[in-house]
Amino acid sequence: MMFLLFCFFVASSHGFNFENHQISKSLFKKMTNPYGRKYNNELMNRKKEKERSLKHKYPFSKLYFEEQLKRLNSQLNLEEDNDLETEHDNPFQSESYMFEVFGLQITGEAVQESKSKKKGPKKSENFEVVEDNSFKFADVGGYSNIKNELMQCIDILKNFEKYRKFNVRIPKGLIMEGPPGTGKTLFAKALAGESGCAFIPVSGSDFQEKYVGIGSSRIKELFKLANQNIPCIIFIDEIDAVGRKRSGDGESSSNERDSTLNSLLVELDGFKNNTGIFLIAATNRIDLLDPALTRPGRIDKKIFIGLPDSVTRKAILNIHINGKPHHSSINLDDLVLFTDGLSGAQIENLLNEAMLNALRYDRDEFTSKDFDLVLNKMMVGWQPNEHEFTSDIIDHIAIHEMGHAIVGILSQHHSKMTKVIINLSSPKSPGYTVFESSTSNIYTRESLFEHLMILLSGRIAEEIFYGRSVTTGALNDFEEALKLAEKMVVYYGMGTSVIYPSTSDKYKELIDTDVSGLINKAYRSAEIILTKSKKLLQETSEILKRDRYLDAESILDLIDKNHKNLLEFKITN
Repeated sequence: MMFLLFCFFVASSHGFNFENHQISKSLFKKMTNPYGRKYNNELMNRKKEKERSLKHKYPFSKLYFEEQLKRLNSQLNLEEDNDLETEHDNPFQSESYMFEVFGLQITGEAVQESKSKKKGPKKSENFEVVEDNSFKFADVGGYSNIKNELMQCIDILKNFEKYRKFNVRIPKGLIMEGPPGTGKTLFAKALAGESGCAFIPVSGSDFQEKYVGIGSSRIKELFKLANQNIPCIIFIDEIDAVGRKRSGDGESSSNERDSTLNSLLVELDGFKNNTGIFLIAATNRIDLLDPALTRPGRIDKKIFIGLPDSVTRKAILNIHINGKPHHSSINLDDLVLFTDGLSGAQIENLLNEAMLNALRYDRDEFTSKDFDLVLNKMMVGWQPNEHEFTSDIIDHIAIHEMGHAIVGILSQHHSKMTKVIINLSSPKSPGYTVFESSTSNIYTRESLFEHLMILLSGRIAEEIFYGRSVTTGALNDFEEALKLAEKMVVYYGMGTSVIYPSTSDKYKELIDTDVSGLINKAYRSAEIILTKSKKLLQETSEILKRDRYLDAESILDLIDKNHKNLLEFKITN
C-alpha cells in the first residue's frame, strides 16, 4: 500500500495528468529502466543473440526453406513428393512424427520405407533414369534371331548363377549397327523393358561441348548415376559422335574428343569394378569407331540389323496396320511385296501417311490408291504443281519408260519389273520403272549385263520411234551405265583381262576399250529386243499414257495374248 502511494506521489510530482492520461518522457525512462542504462544494454544484447540463434533455426523466406528441404532430402535419400510431409500453418497437426526442422515434419514411416528401398537418385544434372518402361520385344516386329540373341543377354544378367559353373563372365556391352530406321533404338528400349532394369538413354552428342573437360565429367556423371541404380542399362545412341577413332593431329578439338573417349574406355574396362552396368550402343558407321572401344571386354557383341526380310516386314505391317481401318481390297501379302527394300521406320510412316491421306478427304479407311500415292511420294518425291509438258514430250516419256520395262520383263537373270508409272508431280523424274529389290549383294555377270541393257533401253526405244529426235531423259541412265561398266571391268574382273594395273597409260587405254566394248554390246542386245517388240511398245505406251500406271501382270497378259514369240527370246552376252 505504501509502494502504491509512493508511485502516486512520484507521478504527481513529475507532471502526470490523470485526466489526459499522459506521462512525461523522463518518468517513463525511470519506470521502465529503474536499474540504469547498463542493465538495459545487457538485456538488449541478450535479446539480439537469441534472435541470431533463432535465425538459423527458422527460415525467413520460401527460398531458404526450399534449399534446406533439398539438403535434408539428399542426406536421407528421401523423395520429396512421397516421403516428406510439410505443414506450414500448423506443424503439430500430425501426431506421429520423428522430428521437425523448419516446419518440415519427417514421419517414421517415411524413414523406414527409405531404408527398405535403398534406391539411389533417379536424376543427375544431365541424365535421368527411366524406370516405367513397358516396351517389350513383342512390340518390335520380326527379327526373331536378334531377339533370341538379346534374350540370352537378359538371362545372363538375371540368372548369373546358372552360368557361373561354366566359368563365363557377364557381357559388358553390345553395339548394334545398320542402316537408319531399322529399329536399333527400339531393340535397346525393349531389352531394358524385358530385363526390368533401370534404363538411362543418352546421345553421343550429349558429351560434346565447347568447354574443355565437359565431356569427361559427363561420362563420370553418367556412370556414377548408373552405379547408384545397379542393375542398370546405358544406351548411347549415335556413339560415333563420342567414340570416333583418336587422331594424332594435335588439334584442341581432337584432344577434347580423345579425352572424352579415354574416360569412356576407363569406365567400361578400367580398374574400377562396374559390374551390374550393361552398355548398349547404336551407330550407322561402326567403321569410324576406335578399335579400343569395340574390343572384347568392352563391347562383347556386335549385331548388324539390316533391312527387314519378308517375314519381318509382315510382322511390322501387322503391328502398325492395327487400329487403322483399311479397305477390303488391301491384301497384307501385297503390302509385303510392295515394301520390299524399305526399313521398318519407312513402313510405319507409309501406313501412317496413307491413313492421313484418307482422313484428309473425309474417308474412314484407306485404300490401295492412298497406299500407292504415298509410296510414290517416298520413292521420287512430290511437288504441289505438276510439270507442264506437251503431249509430244509425254509420248517420249511413255516410250522411254516402256523400253526399260519390256527389256526388264524379258530378262532372265535380272530382278523382275513390277510396275511403270508416269508421275508429273515428281520434282525430278516424271516417269520411272520399279523393279524388285535384290536381297543379295553378290551378282553374276549375266545379271549385271542385263542391268546395263535395261539402263540403255530407254534411249534405244526413243530412237526406234523418233529417230534422232530424242530427249535428255537418258542423262541419269547413261551416268549409271558408265559407272557400272567401269566397275565390271576394273573391280569385278569381267573384262578381257581379270586385273588391270592402273599405273600405266597403256592399261588405261585397254580399260577404256573394254568399257566401251561392253557398253556397245549391251546396246546392240537391247536394240534387238526392242526392235522385235515394237508393236508391244506401241500398245503398252498408249495404256501408260492413258492410265499413268501399268503393272507387270498387265504386260505379261498382253505378251501371252498377242506376242507369244517374245517369250522364247533369249538374251546372250
